Amino acid sequence: MSATLLCFDRDLRLSDRAVFAASEPGSALVPLLILDRRRSERIARNPRRAAYFCAAVAALDAELRLRGSQLLVRRGALDSTIRSVARATGARCVTWSKRYDPAGVREDLRLQAIVEELGLRALPAHEAIALDPERIELDTTEEIGFRSFNAFYRLWRAPGSLRAPIDLGARFTPSVLPSEPLPRPEEFGASPWRDPVGERPARAALDRFVNERLVEYPRAIRTPAVPTSGLGLPLSFGLLSGREVAWSVCKRLEDPFLLAEERAGIERFLRAMARRDFLLLAGTESVPQPEEPLYVRSSMELPTLMEARTGFPLVDAGMRELLATGNMHPTVRAVVASFCCFDLGLDWRTGMESWEGLLAEDEPALAIGNWRSSAGLRIDMHFPRIIDPERQFLRGDPQGRYVRRWLPELALLSDARQIHAWHDRQLALDLFEIERYPRPMLDHRERASAFLARYTAWRAATLPVGGPRSSR
Repeated sequence: MSATLLCFDRDLRLSDRAVFAASEPGSALVPLLILDRRRSERIARNPRRAAYFCAAVAALDAELRLRGSQLLVRRGALDSTIRSVARATGARCVTWSKRYDPAGVREDLRLQAIVEELGLRALPAHEAIALDPERIELDTTEEIGFRSFNAFYRLWRAPGSLRAPIDLGARFTPSVLPSEPLPRPEEFGASPWRDPVGERPARAALDRFVNERLVEYPRAIRTPAVPTSGLGLPLSFGLLSGREVAWSVCKRLEDPFLLAEERAGIERFLRAMARRDFLLLAGTESVPQPEEPLYVRSSMELPTLMEARTGFPLVDAGMRELLATGNMHPTVRAVVASFCCFDLGLDWRTGMESWEGLLAEDEPALAIGNWRSSAGLRIDMHFPRIIDPERQFLRGDPQGRYVRRWLPELALLSDARQIHAWHDRQLALDLFEIERYPRPMLDHRERASAFLARYTAWRAATLPVGGPRSSR
């Protein structure tokens, strides 16, 4: 019986795996986790991610042991590890999940070259995206989707684009080789993750969301004080597949008793899942962007943002949430990213790198796509979308619940309008806690106007006379 090496990266689950369908019929899978120097260094850069990763790997190993196998862990160089394990197991193929960020794509090409140089067959597979990979090829050929999300969404939502989760059993080899110890948080300077982690807890969280909170998603996505799906973290580590999430949500639409507004809420979440795929694929691009001269790579004002002392309550509350939990409400993320790119004038890569050690989610391509989209760099927009943090605060958190939760200095004020007006001091003469909160570090309208003036001048200088107005 032939064997196939299954290399785990961020897809740390055993259900709905496209790699099972890609592997040779009749072959047994050897589950392999390689911790080479590059990967270990990347894990160690973020203690939260390291803790979650180690917990997810331990859960994966436990699932494999229930199937009479175990996770084979190796610490060492990629090429020598593949060679030694393939020789010891008689493997003829190596399969893994495709990555979408530029560094991940390079790693995939490097792994494929190593595998083929050893005379083995390389079988990478699409795992992270919900869209049928064959439709991606069609989209790429016809040049219709990756600059316009609306075009991409029509493709994503078309009949036949979303497939059911892959219900295909896999046969794993028994534990015939000794394994090195599983990675532990202490190995990367982290503390153990406290909450349950693994594909079983992740699937339970998906079921709770679909059955209890899905129809309320439009309100949750608009309101920072209301939690959204909470599925971003397990999705980023592949404990859930995007295909499984989208399929579960689509099945919910089959309920004949759903109200029209409930159906609209479900469609809103499906649109969010489609945008996730859109940004994952957009994050693959590594070509320089012509708009980059509009931004600077460093600023003396960045530490003020990272320390949550900007004087803009919604921005500071979002940064406090990120610092405390490794997460930030999606709407607030957009506000803070806009503040970073347009108010501070920082290059999107500076913002992304600043969050790299804080954000628990681990999906580099999605981070790239989100940040480039926020900066207006040819991702579904032809003009920068500058968000007013004060207006968004008044609109999204009118009771001030989110801000007062994360900014205790402002907890004595009753709502967003009082918080917005606190710097007049007429409402805060005896509230010494409020005195501790800083005034706004800058004038948003002034900074936004200055950026738009630079942008207009840049467009006039770079766009040919009579040339097309689209950036496609």
